[in-house]
Amino acid sequence: MKKIEVTDEVYEALRNLTSDFNQQPNDVLASLLDLPGGTGTSQDPLIRFLGSAEFRSLHKDADKYLAILGWVADQHPADFREYIMSLNRGRRHLSMSREEIIEQSRHNQARQIPQTPYWAIMNIDTPTKRRFLTRVLDFCGYAESLIEHTCNAIGMSRPTNRFRFLRP
Repeated sequence: MKKIEVTDEVYEALRNLTSDFNQQPNDVLASLLDLPGGTGTSQDPLIRFLGSAEFRSLHKDADKYLAILGWVADQHPADFREYIMSLNRGRRHLSMSREEIIEQSRHNQARQIPQTPYWAIMNIDTPTKRRFLTRVLDFCGYAESLIEHTCNAIGMSRPTNRFRFLRP
């Protein structure tokens, strides 16, 4: 067993990862560094995806957002499709086709979710992406802590459920 010194911030982040997901620090670090020796079987598949070289090679938040949506669609095809079908006909952030998105507004910028037939609106602000990703993951049955971890993986914190006004 070796010892290394880390900042308090790094230590706290590692401690949170290990406690939130029942992992040993060695397993978390091995997963993040793509090293053998992590207990991949006990680790949630979404966490493994977020720690994968494929996901970490993405630099833009928009690409990470689409990659997560694509992963969820691949892992939960029936739930993902049901979620899209449950969206009202107003402004839909996900759709079965590009045409459905453009039909809502010709100014919408749509991108296809990788390896899926689905499309997502991309010209939305970060808080909206946050809320949307939270809803999709919640619909698929993910735990609160895993949803928050996923939002943090793309540079976002989990959104609040309601708008809160700041008081002076």
